[in-house]
Amino acid sequence: MAIVGLWDWLADSLRFYRQHFIPLALMVLPFAVPFAALQSQYVQNPSEPSTANYWMFVIIGLLMQPIYQGAIILYMRAQFKQQAWSIARCFQASLSIWPLLFTVVAICFALVMLGLSFFVLPGIVIASRLLVADLHCVLNKSSPLKAISESWNQTEAYKWPLLAGVIVVAGLTMIPVWALHHWLLDNHAAGIWIFANRVFGQVLEAFFLVFAYRAYSAMSSNGE
Repeated sequence: MAIVGLWDWLADSLRFYRQHFIPLALMVLPFAVPFAALQSQYVQNPSEPSTANYWMFVIIGLLMQPIYQGAIILYMRAQFKQQAWSIARCFQASLSIWPLLFTVVAICFALVMLGLSFFVLPGIVIASRLLVADLHCVLNKSSPLKAISESWNQTEAYKWPLLAGVIVVAGLTMIPVWALHHWLLDNHAAGIWIFANRVFGQVLEAFFLVFAYRAYSAMSSNGE
């Protein structure tokens, strides 16, 4: 696949994200707001951040993420198939597959973090190869290990464009939010700005899922 095709995927993803920003935000905000509040000075003032606090936030995030992530995937499928699925229906269906999707998310997180511990790049490569594991789990009802295997196999022929895509999307979403967060901390900004940046970052990360769906659709069409 040429890089030109990647830019089409990115452009299509951005278009969908902009057109459906409000529904996507409505699915993320019920989880992003309390999670950001838990992390913020409104709930605690961690003058001495501990490893226990870090892992507590990781576990809570992993428990919440599959709920809204599954709902977003089902919402996107409904939109592309021109089906009238409400946000409530998307969440209801997402909850029914939460155990499977949680397992996929947890395993992928562990593999990516392991890769990141080896000079960062291996983690990014793993993230690009596992990009559509969640979609296989939700859309095909694949078991966790099968979903991860299917993602790895499906992305083989697209590994370099997908790697570039993950880097671009991270550069547009995660890195600016992370940089702003540290700037706010360094400048002792008011807690409300740190809270708002965390919430905005969660909403912005939904773009990753939109890009993953676009890549999944293209790869599935080319594989038929």
